[in-house]
Amino acid sequence: MRDSRQAAPDGATLRPRRATAPGDRETFFRHWLRDPLGIGAAVPSGRRVAQAMACEVELARPGVVLELGGGTGSVTCGLLAAGCPADRLVVIEREPALADHLCRRCPGVRVICGDACNAETLLADEGIAMLATVVSSLPIKWFPRSAQRALLEACFARLGADGAFVQLTNALASPLAAAELGLAGEEVTRIWAHFLPTQIWRYRRSAIPQVTP
Repeated sequence: MRDSRQAAPDGATLRPRRATAPGDRETFFRHWLRDPLGIGAAVPSGRRVAQAMACEVELARPGVVLELGGGTGSVTCGLLAAGCPADRLVVIEREPALADHLCRRCPGVRVICGDACNAETLLADEGIAMLATVVSSLPIKWFPRSAQRALLEACFARLGADGAFVQLTNALASPLAAAELGLAGEEVTRIWAHFLPTQIWRYRRSAIPQVTP
């Protein structure tokens, strides 16, 4: 995470948090069984993935760090352990039970229980007008194009020039049709675990104006 040595509020020491806590996999898997496409992966992200996601966060930029799809908190804890102050981190999680779990596991982090596809309304209601970076573990590849566009527009309207939307995926290719959405994307990290790769993609607004037919 860029600028990861930033001190915690009031000079407090940030305590390392385990990326995967006891019981996380069972909790996550139960929710996955109920809604596989809505949850995405069958297990929460591990420590290496959380650390790699944290490396893409730009704390030097103004605004809060927005995490989409917090789940059981694996990436959330990785962001905190890497130096993101809790009061700069906002997490949107759709499942009420997982949102409650996040509140207990990561005190000081603002957790919004709601659908990330309604990000414009959720962020406006919370008075969030500026984002430093967005990190997403959502199964965004499976979202309808209209839902992808609404989510991305809400985020990039608050990211400003050169802001980054960082997406976790196991799709083996870009989970977004970047050019069609007015974005430039690149795979920045690939992590192998249990013979399956996990990729991290970073998207920014395209410098080339997109023409809508």
